Amino acid sequence: MSSLARLLNTFPVPLFGSVRTAAAFTLPKAKTLPRFAGWLGPGAVGALWFVWPAVDDGWKIEMGLKADPEAAKKAADAAPADAPKKVELSVEALAKVEDAYKAEEVNTEDDEPLAKAVATGDFSYFEEKWEAFSEKSGRPGEDDDDDDEDDDDDE
Repeated sequence: MSSLARLLNTFPVPLFGSVRTAAAFTLPKAKTLPRFAGWLGPGAVGALWFVWPAVDDGWKIEMGLKADPEAAKKAADAAPADAPKKVELSVEALAKVEDAYKAEEVNTEDDEPLAKAVATGDFSYFEEKWEAFSEKSGRPGEDDDDDDEDDDDDE
């Protein structure tokens, strides 16, 4: 019996050299594990957070942790007899549904130049209005001198 123990103690173990050295190192460390028992739950959740996406869907389905899409498809194919029948609408109801999103047209004075510009492709009227607006919206005395100074510095 002692020869078996001696043989096991001298059995090679990577990093430690022998089973005796590995046991001498790990047994005192194992005595401190109860201090970390409170971290078992959060550690498991953290590990699953990273590992779960890598687990094969086939295994998840086999273990019952995920719904089987093929079984659901078969059930859906077998269910048309029990499915409710399609609702048939009258012609008037179909016409109301088709026209439900359409709003009444309201033409204002501002829409007339826009319609004319869209029809002809000439938007110069709006460009003039925009130029007048941009001149009115600027502060008096404010100009692009800062940009000119920056351009001079770049040269």
